Amino acid sequence: MIYLPKTIKTDLMKYIKFPTVNLNEIPQEVLDELHLVPRKSVDGTQVIMKLNHYEMLFPQPATLELLDEEETPQEPIYPYPVYEGEELNALLASSDWSSSDSVL
Repeated sequence: MIYLPKTIKTDLMKYIKFPTVNLNEIPQEVLDELHLVPRKSVDGTQVIMKLNHYEMLFPQPATLELLDEEETPQEPIYPYPVYEGEELNALLASSDWSSSDSVL
């Protein structure tokens, strides 16, 4: 069994939701080269992808909250909502992200 440090393990399971128009700025060739197939909402206006993939496509300095010297470092602040765990499961199960149409 392989054990990953907590920061790596949790970052792999974080997803970010952002407008599809942002993704449209990235050439399809880049997505293909990175083997990325982002998931779009049912209406096609939103995209959800792993946070580390978002950071590769949209490199920008994340905002960090100022802390006292003895406090634990805070998570970066992203321009769009970040989901993980039950919150992510609830989002993906919502009607915005799962279609009631069945595929035969």
